[in-house]
Amino acid sequence: MELIRVLVVLNFFFRQPVYLFWTGLFNPHFGCCPHKRCSINYFPFHIHSGVANVVAAKTCFNNTIIMGGIKNNAGQGLNIVLANGATGEVLRNKNFPGILESRDPEELLVYLKTLKRGHIVLVASHIDPTQKLTDEIRAIFSALGSTVVKSLKPRDGWVFTGAYGINVASPFEKVIQNDVRSNTYEDWPEMGEIIGCCPRISETE
Repeated sequence: MELIRVLVVLNFFFRQPVYLFWTGLFNPHFGCCPHKRCSINYFPFHIHSGVANVVAAKTCFNNTIIMGGIKNNAGQGLNIVLANGATGEVLRNKNFPGILESRDPEELLVYLKTLKRGHIVLVASHIDPTQKLTDEIRAIFSALGSTVVKSLKPRDGWVFTGAYGINVASPFEKVIQNDVRSNTYEDWPEMGEIIGCCPRISETE
C-alpha cells in the first residue's frame, strides 16, 4: 500500500499552510464536470442554477452528479451539498424549498450548523433563493466565503462553492440578477454556472 504523502500548499481558501493528502488513489477526473481537468489534489465540480420551470438546478462533485433533474432530488429554493474536503465524501445533500408553505428557515439553519472545519459547501438555487435567507443564515454563508449572499433578491440565480472556516472570499460564486429589462427568459434570468477545481482541505486546519 502506497504511503500517504502530506503536501503543504497555500490554497485560495486559507492564507496559511493547508495540509492536503494524496494516496495515489485519486486521478484527474472527466465526466459530468465538463471542460475542466483537475490535478490530483483537487476535486472537480460543476454547478448550475435552475431556469424558470424548465431546467432543474444541478450539482456535480468529484465526477459524480449529486443533485439534479436526472437524480430527481433538486427543487425550487436552495439545493445544498456538503462534502468532506479531505476525502471528497459527500456527507449530505438536501433541497430547501423556496415556497410560501415552507418558509420556516429553522431546518436550513440546523443543516448549516452541522458544518465542521474542512467541509465544502456547494449551493445551486432555483426560482427563488431568498425565502429562507434570514440575516443569521446570510451571515453563515458569508462566513463560508460568499460575497453576494447579503444582497440576493427574489428570482436571482445563485451558485456558490465555499468552505467552513475560511477567512477570504471564495472565487467560486456567481449571481445572475433578476431584471425584467435584461432577463433571458422574460420573468427569469439565464442560468448561472460555475465549473472549477476545489482544493482538498484538512479537517484539522
